[in-house]
Amino acid sequence: MENFKNALLGVFLLLIATGFAQEYKFGKVSKEELSETAYPLDKTANAAILYENKNIYIKYIKSQGFQLITEVVKRIKLYNKDGFEYASDEVFLYKRGSDEERITDLKGTTYTLSEGKIVETKLKKDGIFKSKYSENYEQQKFTMPALKEGSVIEYKYKIISPFFSRIDRIYLQQEIPIKRLDVKVESPEYFTFKKFSTGYLPVNLKESKRSDRIVFTNSAGGGSVDNYGRRTASQSRSSQSSLDFSVNTSKIFSRNVPAFVVEPFSGNVENYISAISYELSFVNFPGEPIKYYSTTWEDVVKTIYASNNFGDELKKKSYYQEDLKTLLSGISDEEEKMSKVFDYVKNRMVWNNKYRVGTTVGVKKAYKEKTGNAAEINLMLTSMLTSAGLDANPVLVSTSNRVTALFPTLDGFNYVITRVKLSNGKLIYLDATDKYGLPNILPDRVTRGEGRVIGANNTSQRVDLRPKKPSLIRYSMQCEINGEGEVKGKFNVRHMDYLAHRFRVMHSEKDDESKVKRFKKKFEIDEIEEYSVKGIDQYGKGISESFNFAAYDQVELIENEMYFSPLLFLRDKENLFKSDKRDYPIDFGHGFTNAYMLNIKIPEGYQVAELPEAGVFKLPEDTGAFTFRSNVANGVIQIIANETINIAVITPDFYLTLKQFYNQLVEKENQQVVLKKI
Repeated sequence: MENFKNALLGVFLLLIATGFAQEYKFGKVSKEELSETAYPLDKTANAAILYENKNIYIKYIKSQGFQLITEVVKRIKLYNKDGFEYASDEVFLYKRGSDEERITDLKGTTYTLSEGKIVETKLKKDGIFKSKYSENYEQQKFTMPALKEGSVIEYKYKIISPFFSRIDRIYLQQEIPIKRLDVKVESPEYFTFKKFSTGYLPVNLKESKRSDRIVFTNSAGGGSVDNYGRRTASQSRSSQSSLDFSVNTSKIFSRNVPAFVVEPFSGNVENYISAISYELSFVNFPGEPIKYYSTTWEDVVKTIYASNNFGDELKKKSYYQEDLKTLLSGISDEEEKMSKVFDYVKNRMVWNNKYRVGTTVGVKKAYKEKTGNAAEINLMLTSMLTSAGLDANPVLVSTSNRVTALFPTLDGFNYVITRVKLSNGKLIYLDATDKYGLPNILPDRVTRGEGRVIGANNTSQRVDLRPKKPSLIRYSMQCEINGEGEVKGKFNVRHMDYLAHRFRVMHSEKDDESKVKRFKKKFEIDEIEEYSVKGIDQYGKGISESFNFAAYDQVELIENEMYFSPLLFLRDKENLFKSDKRDYPIDFGHGFTNAYMLNIKIPEGYQVAELPEAGVFKLPEDTGAFTFRSNVANGVIQIIANETINIAVITPDFYLTLKQFYNQLVEKENQQVVLKKI
């Protein structure tokens, strides 16, 4: 019985200790937190969020109506210098017309331990930076002062916003571990939100209701509340009245959240990190008609086409009619018309690198000035194609740096391209912002995103913008090995399809020296001479690079034998997929084939003692394959290998199979050719 009492007392004391350990008060950083040298649950973490609290609520403010308030408190432990990057934060403040968000009550402190005492350094104005981020956003960034290894930083701020439909995405996970996260979202009963979550961690969400009251000052002349909760009349005589209502509350409690690990071929990790989004469905104030926000794709399309900077811009035609008439004179074939118009817009217009779903200066001014954002250029293209008698529609796109729209929303898209449907049913996608683009050859920012083609009749359809077939890159090498194990020869690589497009985008404006440096860095080649590149300006065709090379460390000499990989410096040295599991997809961008063909001349006085055998490894469901063949003829070792992945995005349940596939591939490529001295 005594042992049982002692056990209960131990549990009781443990619960008390745990309770105290989880108490966080702003400005009360402990010596224990400062003394901690590593995060207990993840020794590899450079930093950890000890505590984060987000309190988001809609509040009625006299004369301003309902406002969205976001209060943030965050405490972060910096274990080493690599964790210092987490000592900065940034806030984006939205503005539209005369309405704008503002940040208040920003306070921060860096805590360090010096000779057993806690030293505090306050965040000052010189650590706060304001700048214009875009037409509709201002950026406020701050960096905490006096950082040292082992420091704890703590800061808080409040954002006041008139845009109660724009609750920022709430992250429940970061790239560093989170010890404790508390989130509360409250909204009056008049606001109906939908909730959507992403990620693979369970969300501990509890919902409840509470009562609240608004006290109004009423004018003698009456008045009403508009859709923002603002009174519409004001008189000298006034009285007070109150309005009772309920508040919907959502609370999320998370403890010991693991860091989100960015794996190879992750694509846009924002789509997979655990988060929750709130989308305003409708607002229903007493005595006012219901105001619906975007609840269906038809609503979204209708709103977009009704907007001045989209639907109205598509209707404008007079500014290009004479040029279009001259351009298409004597042309009747629809594919030729499409190509002519596409090339004309692509060559005339310069993209200003602005991702937009609506015009800023308008298509007419953009056409005149020959520069514009994505919407201006591709709405212009769509309109011109329609005027030419083609079936063309705009396509809304969530680009690769945008979170995929999980629900009908105006904010889910940030880019526009064009789709043409030919009379034979063939679908052609065009992006005139891309100088190197071709019909159905789109930039990575588009193909790795999501698309939705929309029509003037309020219809829409999701479209897959990923390339339908693998792109090819072919490596060929003619070389010989001398008696000292030095490898010299001629190397050629040919880029095809999307890989040719990517080469043009990344390297066409670079000089030859830069192109050579990338080979030396990637393959660790010692010497490169007589480099040349062909086909850069021949859009739609492949690009070939060739050079002479010398490599001095590809062959190992041991007594009377030589050892080397059959692919030499082209081999994969290690499997990039190292994790034991993966919770989100593998995104290759598009399917691909890496084809290798090598002819290696055997040095005088040597013969082949060992040669890797032929091998074939296949992934299930025609996902991919690796083939390897080797042969010796006339003093030359011939190697042919092909690595193919047919699917752009592979689901996480297939990860271990894919990992094993690459284990086999790497093992085969690193098997040794052995030459023995005769």
